Amino acid sequence: MAAALGRVVRLPTSLFEAVPLILKLLQLEEPRSILDVGVGFGKYGVLAREALEIPLDRYGRAQWQVQIEGVEAFPAYRTPIHDYIYDRVYYADIRNIVSDLPVYDVILLIDVLEHFEKDQGHTILRELLKRTRKSLIVSTPLYPAVQGAYLGNPHEAHLSRWSLLDFVEFDFTHHFVETGANGAQVFRIFPHNSPVGGDFPENDLSAPLQADETPLTVGYVLPHNRLTGGLKMLLEQVKHLQRRGHRVRAFRRDRLGQKVLPEWSDVKPDETILVPEGRRYCDYVAGCDVVVTGWMTDATELSYAPMPVMYWEQGNEWLFGEMGDERTALEIRRRLVQCYSQPFYLAAVSPLVSRILYARYGRRAPVIPNGVDTSFYEPGPPARGDEILLVGNPALKFKGFDVALRTLQRVWDAGYRFRVTWVCQAPTRVSGVSFPIELVVNPSQEGLPQIYRRAGVFLFTSWYEGFGMPPLEAMAAGVPVVTTLCGGVSAYVKPGYNALAADPGDVDSLASAVMYLLQDESARQMLGQRGRETALRYAAPHVVVRLESLLRAMVSRHEERFRAGYSVRHC
Repeated sequence: MAAALGRVVRLPTSLFEAVPLILKLLQLEEPRSILDVGVGFGKYGVLAREALEIPLDRYGRAQWQVQIEGVEAFPAYRTPIHDYIYDRVYYADIRNIVSDLPVYDVILLIDVLEHFEKDQGHTILRELLKRTRKSLIVSTPLYPAVQGAYLGNPHEAHLSRWSLLDFVEFDFTHHFVETGANGAQVFRIFPHNSPVGGDFPENDLSAPLQADETPLTVGYVLPHNRLTGGLKMLLEQVKHLQRRGHRVRAFRRDRLGQKVLPEWSDVKPDETILVPEGRRYCDYVAGCDVVVTGWMTDATELSYAPMPVMYWEQGNEWLFGEMGDERTALEIRRRLVQCYSQPFYLAAVSPLVSRILYARYGRRAPVIPNGVDTSFYEPGPPARGDEILLVGNPALKFKGFDVALRTLQRVWDAGYRFRVTWVCQAPTRVSGVSFPIELVVNPSQEGLPQIYRRAGVFLFTSWYEGFGMPPLEAMAAGVPVVTTLCGGVSAYVKPGYNALAADPGDVDSLASAVMYLLQDESARQMLGQRGRETALRYAAPHVVVRLESLLRAMVSRHEERFRAGYSVRHC
């Protein structure tokens, strides 16, 4: 088609594998107007007409009802498609015209973000969202190719690489379309509405309180009894609150005859209460001074209980845009807004999670970090440097074990020799690797410290985490850590000081860090020592004091409001 203009122009293209998903998202929105930023030769204009007009027998320009406009920074890319398919194309840099654009139902930003530095890219996202009624659909490659100016177009240079964590303060859903070792990340970002805001209970907790050493009766509503990091941390709180003299009652809803607590835990609350299916927690929590829960639906159910209720948000996958099918995502987003609108107290496991909750829902959640048992996880004799440890569930894609295996294969191919131990909750099939690997499936909790202690390097490759407990456990055991900067770990990881770190998915940097530690015993010792010092600052007895103070403040404020005549709504 470019030949019709008297010359042939070869245009760069994007990952075609993402096309079906992007068209599906467009069809879900049923837009009446679209802006395509970065038109190129006009592929998405053609596909939008195909998806939105042709099925309704609107074959020609005179029949088309969807307004499609575009922005193209490089006028030499113009083809007859631009003139036929698009109602208008602005030949300009989006940065120079975005504030003058009208509002559209949907804006497409397909393989454009990587052409900007991060600060500029975030500015463009925010400005485009101001001009979006329904959604901003963004696609960017997981690993942009090394690319400079292309055919005289300086705008084609790749200047940044984006991951899910770059979008956490937006309201979005996320999908990944795999293309071999690369892939397209597709984000559906929704216009920023005003935060929920309001007079939430945690807003009262900053005022000073008189010390009160009276033991509390604390109820813990447990979401399940499976082996997960989130449940382990709730049970750790139970154990350490008891050690500080508080009485703890544990609740869980399940079929009659089931046990409240998991078999793998040695925690023994003062009382366990199995709530029958179909019954409400509110019917059973009487007598508690305060109730703590670890799942949002339980917090919503308990939000009008006659005692203060705290939901401790540890960073569920929904907060990171992982919501499955887009039709399901609409219901999940509605539930999230409903949940965070409820009048329970809210706390966050990390500064990252706290920031997300405020940016999206207007909740100022105080941070109660995970605490590590530094007497349970403690250093042993110097370990051999050739054993590498992985810990986590292979079924959870966000844990990034594919990245870990590719990283270790890269190290092996470079001539290093080592063995790998992978502690996991379920068996998994590992193929395509040359190095020896041992799967340790569901070991006893008592045996975990010894597994940590014999490791020379701990490798953690999550794409995102609300906190990320395994690296802190490794630090407590004196094991040097190589980790991705996956969000929550930034609460305690100082790259180059107490751990070696890389961006999520950066196999080259991760492999370089592992190789460095395999060959440098003094570096392993230094990171192990500094990691242990870091873990001591997050020792569970220290963290539980912060939790205890927060729970006392909630009880005190609740009593003050009751004495002041505020009505107490019941379940």
